[in-house]
Amino acid sequence: MTRDALSPHAEPSASRLLRGILTGLLGLAYAFIVWTAVFYLMQMAQVGISGYGWLVLLLPAVVPVIVFAAGFALSRRRGLGAFTVTMLAGLALSAVFWLDTLSYAIRNGADLLG
Repeated sequence: MTRDALSPHAEPSASRLLRGILTGLLGLAYAFIVWTAVFYLMQMAQVGISGYGWLVLLLPAVVPVIVFAAGFALSRRRGLGAFTVTMLAGLALSAVFWLDTLSYAIRNGADLLG
């Protein structure tokens, strides 16, 4: 037996595979939020937005990346259940942030234009 197989923190390969699949699927969900935010930013940029508008509309594209990295770093050594709950909570937080920003942009669109 190798030393890694005897360590108490070694995971079975099926668990590692499932964690990898979950990370990939949840990463795609986070990427969808980023993609949608960037698409909306580019649509608004064609109209002409101010510096404040760039800041407000760029944040929803950056926040999900930060939340994904933080959630992954905090839960990578936890169990599969804690990992899934942490990543789903981060996904929910990112989605709510995107919807709040979109709502703000729709209600106060004149403030974002330059």
